[in-house]
Amino acid sequence: MLGHVGKQSGQSVIAIFLGLSLLFGAGVATLQLAGLGLRSSKLQEAAMAGATTLAHGLRVGDPNSEPCWQAADGLLRPAAYSEAETCRAVVAHLGGLNPELATVRVKEALPNAEGRPSQYTVAITYKDPVTSPLLRLLLGPTFTSTSEATVAGQ
Repeated sequence: MLGHVGKQSGQSVIAIFLGLSLLFGAGVATLQLAGLGLRSSKLQEAAMAGATTLAHGLRVGDPNSEPCWQAADGLLRPAAYSEAETCRAVVAHLGGLNPELATVRVKEALPNAEGRPSQYTVAITYKDPVTSPLLRLLLGPTFTSTSEATVAGQ
């Protein structure tokens, strides 16, 4: 009779630990998912800063080279490329996110009567590695966020 009670008690302990581990895993996944959502707001802010910088006409850097957002290391070394202030503004507003994981695309609308583009659109894509095993099952190895901002030319 006592052997039967010990077996049930052991199964109950295993079930409790299994339930607690699942609860812990779900909590970690929820925290990372919330962090991924917060990244979207940082990307939106960075895109707006880049578009505003372009719209105000801040042109710094080597005018003979390609724009910093087209270069593979443009966000890391913007001074080596044209339009350096735009990339500096984007990196400054990424708020601690790794610029190596971000890509920037810029679209300029048709020119206005003064010959300047009438709108500037900056889109930032960020590929964030998913570290939670539970989220990795659902989302895959990376989570991609994209934010876009459009500002009228000055």
